[in-house]
Amino acid sequence: MTMGLKPVLADTALPPAARGAGTFTSGPVAAAGTATEVLMVVHCTAASGTSPTLDCSLETSADGESWSALGGSSAPQLTAAGNAVAVARPAAPYVRVTSTVAGTDPSVTYSVSLWIR
Repeated sequence: MTMGLKPVLADTALPPAARGAGTFTSGPVAAAGTATEVLMVVHCTAASGTSPTLDCSLETSADGESWSALGGSSAPQLTAAGNAVAVARPAAPYVRVTSTVAGTDPSVTYSVSLWIR
C-alpha cells in the first residue's frame, strides 16, 4: 500500500532576535483552516535579567484582522535557554503567534516557527 504525502507549510513567525519586556505578535499565516494541526516551535537561545519569562501562544482569525486565543495552544513558559512546543487544531483560515517577555529588565533571544499540515 502506498501512502500519499501531505504537504507541510513552514514559516518563521518571529525571527531570531533579542527582545525586552513587552508583547510581540507575528503577522498572519494563511491556510491554517485547512490544516489538520499546527505545530509551534519556540527556540530560546538566551535569557537574562531578573526572573525573565517567555510565554508564547497561537491566535486564530477568520478574516486575518480580528484575533482570538486558540484554546490549548500555549507553549510551556521558558525562563532560560531551551525549547518549547505546542500543537493546535485551528478551524479558522489564519493563525499567528503572540509572545510576551516579562521580568525585571529582561532580554530574551528567541524565534518561533510554525509547521502546518
